[in-house]
Amino acid sequence: MDITSLIDSTRSVHFRKMFYLITIVLAIVLIVLKYQLLPYINRKESLADRLLRRILDTLIIILFITIALATVTFWMSGNE
Repeated sequence: MDITSLIDSTRSVHFRKMFYLITIVLAIVLIVLKYQLLPYINRKESLADRLLRRILDTLIIILFITIALATVTFWMSGNE
């Protein structure tokens, strides 16, 4: 894969729709999973619960940062 095919794929409307669909569904799944497994904040959480909460929070933050960076990239690359 060279840079021109990468730029062409970021200009594709279908690629953008699929990217947003997958990332939004993944974000919803992660948020629901977090609040189903760990429904409330407890000061006396076990180490495993704290670790799981931090991992899920980190994954959610990384996902939203990826969405923001992709939005800027899509905007800068233009449309077909």
